[in-house]
Amino acid sequence: MNILLVNLTRFGDLLQSQAAISALAGAGNAQAAAINTLTGAENAQTTGQQAENKLALVCLNNFAFTSACLCGVSQTFPLPRSAFLSGLVKTSPDAENARWVSSLAELWHWRNSLWSQFKPDLVCNLTPTVPARLLAHYLAGGVPLTGFGLDAFGFAQEGSWAAFLRASTASRFASPFNVIDLFRAVAGKSTGRFQDALLAPRPWFGVSAARAGLASALGEAAGHDFAATHKGFVGFQLGASAQERRWPLEYFVRLGQELWRKLRVVPVLLGSKAESELAERYAQINNSASSRSDPHAASPFISLSGKTDPGELADTLKNCLLLVSNDTGTLHLAAGLSCPCLGIFLATAQPWDTGPGLEGSCSLEPDLDCHPCRFGSGCPHDFRCRETISPELVCALIEKFLTSGSWPAITGQARVWLTRRDENNFFYLTSLSGHEQAPRTLWFMRQRFFLRQFLDRNPAAEFVLDAAQDNSGEKFALPLAEKEKIAADLDLLEAQLGLVLELGKLLALNPAPRLRERFLSAVRRVGLLFENSAYFLALGFLWQVQVQEQGGELQQALRCITQYQSLIRSLKIIP
Repeated sequence: MNILLVNLTRFGDLLQSQAAISALAGAGNAQAAAINTLTGAENAQTTGQQAENKLALVCLNNFAFTSACLCGVSQTFPLPRSAFLSGLVKTSPDAENARWVSSLAELWHWRNSLWSQFKPDLVCNLTPTVPARLLAHYLAGGVPLTGFGLDAFGFAQEGSWAAFLRASTASRFASPFNVIDLFRAVAGKSTGRFQDALLAPRPWFGVSAARAGLASALGEAAGHDFAATHKGFVGFQLGASAQERRWPLEYFVRLGQELWRKLRVVPVLLGSKAESELAERYAQINNSASSRSDPHAASPFISLSGKTDPGELADTLKNCLLLVSNDTGTLHLAAGLSCPCLGIFLATAQPWDTGPGLEGSCSLEPDLDCHPCRFGSGCPHDFRCRETISPELVCALIEKFLTSGSWPAITGQARVWLTRRDENNFFYLTSLSGHEQAPRTLWFMRQRFFLRQFLDRNPAAEFVLDAAQDNSGEKFALPLAEKEKIAADLDLLEAQLGLVLELGKLLALNPAPRLRERFLSAVRRVGLLFENSAYFLALGFLWQVQVQEQGGELQQALRCITQYQSLIRSLKIIP
């Protein structure tokens, strides 16, 4: 089968769709691709491991380079978005817009070229925006479309996992699932173990060349004495998508100086050309601090910011002992290359949903009640979270990891998390800082149990929560105060859902306009109850999407409402 995957997101999100790609292409595909690339062999041993399906990727042209890092992608079709849109945008308020026909013609030719090279049997769209849905619908041309789609009337059409992904994007603090697993579930593969490691470009000679290049750069930048005495390299990704999500530059400098003083490891500054200014400021702060304290105690570093293409960046990461990074694409690239990671998550970033997809990775977030921030809201505390996690704390974690091979338990300043996998192959976090019994952690772990079953449910069947699958009742039991708050929300939801069902049954017998309005008003009130609950916020968006999708057929809508009622009633008896 030919599967066309549409993912019009940025570098990091593309990398986080690796598990979905491998699952769609077939479980053995990624391993076969890696073996063939590493060895150059095309023999009977590797032939027997080929993909069950052939998968092609549609992505934005400025991120097409990412496909070189993804296992299981046989072809890439970059979307020249700017070329298509240029003819649709007026140059001035009074200008005639005469190029829209040629822009549509360019899109038509691009789509026909794609189909001539790769005619899909299935299109899977992982991007929820309206333009991406329209493009996926156009590319499908009548073949099945999964993920984020459109119905016959142009309204959004998507499964439970896709709707939940949209909900968690808007309210990330409400989601207990890593986006890697959400992408995989949206692709229809919420069960089974699949390859999520990336395929590094030039895995043999590239790595050795990068190693030699780092040694040479160290000699040129810091002197041969440093080159002779260093014990390895640690990557520093200084930038982030927004300043408030960036650990202070001064903290990176202090960390680099401490790592050199204690362990003789050399920071390697990474980043895009747009982030080169951060590397220059790092150099100024580092050199100024060194000269003030002891001119002979300068701290060496290597700056590769803006100097590496994706393949060279991957090769560099494979030569680093570990990477210290904000929540960035570089962090997800390192995780996919099995480079040990320490991620720092600030402001709206939090590791439960965008943490590195590598077991044994370490993630830090400030231990503040206000973290993580809501999207689109200002910070009344002047983003104090940026300065909460000290360089000394990070250095202590790294020192223990590099000397013992394990991350230490540590308290103060930060929530420290270790990435794990559960029995369903979903990523989750365990605490190294004493936060395993925090109400937020316990509720996240409880949600994982019932949400997976509810999102995987058969829409046409009666839903029954299988409590027998729950082996975490005692381990993740909530404090009494939290239970009472949840119970109060559940009582309100159960009562309102009961009212909705009664009104729906009456409406089925007598479709009077006034009764229809009462029914719709009751449906809206359920959504508001979900949205106003600190515990069931993510279900509010899911409820809205799924009830609306069934709006054309009252009996289907009532079946969906009954499933929500069954979930709420089951939650009332779960300890």
